[in-house]
Amino acid sequence: MAPHRLRHLALLCLVCAPLLGTAMPAGAAPPPRPLCDACGDSFESTAQSHGVSVTVTHSNATVAVHKNGSATWVVHNRLSDSAGAARLRTNESLRTAIADRAMWDTELLRANVSGDGVITLRYREADFAQQSVGGTVRTGEFTEAYGYRNLDGLGADRLAVVAPEGTRVGWAIDGATVSDDGRRMTLTELNDGRVVTFVPRDTAFGPLLSLLAVGALLGPVLAVKALAYITLPATVFTLLIGAAAGGVAWLDWDFRRVQGSAGRVLAGFGALATTLLLLAATGVLRVSGVAAPLFGGGTALFLCGVALSQQSIRERASYRTVVGGAVIGAGIALGVTITATPLFARHGFTLPVLSTLLVLGPAFVLFPVGYAVGHGNRRLAMKTAAIGFVLSVVPVLPVLPAPFGLGVLFIPVATAVAAIVAIAGMPIFLAGVSLGVPSSGR
Repeated sequence: MAPHRLRHLALLCLVCAPLLGTAMPAGAAPPPRPLCDACGDSFESTAQSHGVSVTVTHSNATVAVHKNGSATWVVHNRLSDSAGAARLRTNESLRTAIADRAMWDTELLRANVSGDGVITLRYREADFAQQSVGGTVRTGEFTEAYGYRNLDGLGADRLAVVAPEGTRVGWAIDGATVSDDGRRMTLTELNDGRVVTFVPRDTAFGPLLSLLAVGALLGPVLAVKALAYITLPATVFTLLIGAAAGGVAWLDWDFRRVQGSAGRVLAGFGALATTLLLLAATGVLRVSGVAAPLFGGGTALFLCGVALSQQSIRERASYRTVVGGAVIGAGIALGVTITATPLFARHGFTLPVLSTLLVLGPAFVLFPVGYAVGHGNRRLAMKTAAIGFVLSVVPVLPVLPAPFGLGVLFIPVATAVAAIVAIAGMPIFLAGVSLGVPSSGR
């Protein structure tokens, strides 16, 4: 390998390694803890570690968010009548030590125990939220992705969040109750967290401001995620296309002979796919997991093949029209897949739609790639392969790789899928090549 290529390879590794590292979960993740550490069972455990045995019968907390991003926590734990509760009431230093340890990443302001056995804890958290666009305040503390790591539920029986002065709740937690004036959000459980926003009280553009605030937070994360999850699969896909282009040049076939039949071959592949689906519907084959994408892809391929069988269409073909045809074909595949999913799939839309974008999207990219190769423009073919693959995968990045439960292992899986699509999609690629080779009449 040439020295300059070795330097480029080393540089690529240096760039990709940190990106992959950011996509991987930390090997030494912090222990799971609830959103309110000083509430309920978590407070009991902290007190036990200081040699005090107490039982919390009910716990609630209020978080008052301020415009500068700080928040004030007020926690009320009702303790059963016990010797431990009496010790906390009479021993201020012990009570302060337990309270200070109970809530992480906060400053203890006050801790006291009432005569009826309620311990009240007040904390200040400096970085609970951040200011964002248009006077919006956002917080990621209700989600593992952008706030607490290894989040384990709510902690309290009831938790209320008060919006900063002059604002109201924009995006709330699913299942939370928001007061009529929008100032207070109340939760009794926390399962699927999300970023919470607070927008100016009198604004008419609350949803838009919330979207922009969350987008400003997610944008850099999605950019890193895109590089981590797409770089290697796109590279493999593009390199295989380059190898196929080199093979076409080496074999030096006369593709003009098959220009008229290429469309019929594609239509035949589409018809074969739909036939397999019919066999699956009768129980002869078991392809329920890919039935809807198979039906969508087969239908789109059949229609594209029929169109290419028309000489008038072939004569007006250009790189732009072929790209447009590929986009239309992929759109038809996706639309038919979504329509057919309720008929064939039992597990919702997510997996069939993702399968369509990850597999059928790059497959239709092979058509304009082949056209560029047929025109002798190998560089354009490589660019089309790389850009087309990325554009096919980008729409699913916000939900990858959660539906598959693979985490960073999605990278080798996506790479294998890219290689399979590049190889199995050779008929589409060769049809594009045959269309791109100038015939004697043009």
